[in-house]
Amino acid sequence: MFSIDIIQVAILWCIAGSALICAINSRGVIRAVVSGLITAAIVVTAVFFSYMKYDSVKREIGLGETPSVPSSSSETMVENQAAKVSCSPVEKQILEEVIAISDSILAFPKLKYINNQDMEKREVFESKALSLRNKSMDSYRQVRGLFGPGDEKSCYYDLLLGAADNLRLAGYETHSLFGQENDNVGDSLNKAAVYAAQAKAVFLQLREQL
Repeated sequence: MFSIDIIQVAILWCIAGSALICAINSRGVIRAVVSGLITAAIVVTAVFFSYMKYDSVKREIGLGETPSVPSSSSETMVENQAAKVSCSPVEKQILEEVIAISDSILAFPKLKYINNQDMEKREVFESKALSLRNKSMDSYRQVRGLFGPGDEKSCYYDLLLGAADNLRLAGYETHSLFGQENDNVGDSLNKAAVYAAQAKAVFLQLREQL
């Protein structure tokens, strides 16, 4: 699959705009029809490549990802993979931190309450949501950095990483509600709650087992 650079997409739209101007200024029926067909073809091409670039960017930032650890089977997986093992003090500290972040996301005020506050109070909530997003991302990076490329990973590492990824998505959805239209805000809050609850379930089981 070839890569599409955003500059190439922009050039395509510039060409499409120029073709549209030529089609509007063309004289004669035949010239107008031909110019219109050419313009339509260029626009369709630009739309196609724009969608491909958008899909690529969406995958890079993690939008639309499904939870890494299904909640229905998380407890069983933790018990099977984390039994009779121990973790380092650093891992225990990370576990405590991610559990606290999960609790903060789950306790984040509901949309109705936020909308009833004045602008200053809503800015406080937005700042808190940004902090939760940054903390969840930092925790995900910490988990990824627990083991180097050549190190042997513990048997529960994949579970911890999957739960940390869910927490990262929960933080992202919590903060994104302040940049969306009202029709989409409810979906972000629901997604954040689901991701955070799934992550917390795994974190708690790991803490009990380790």
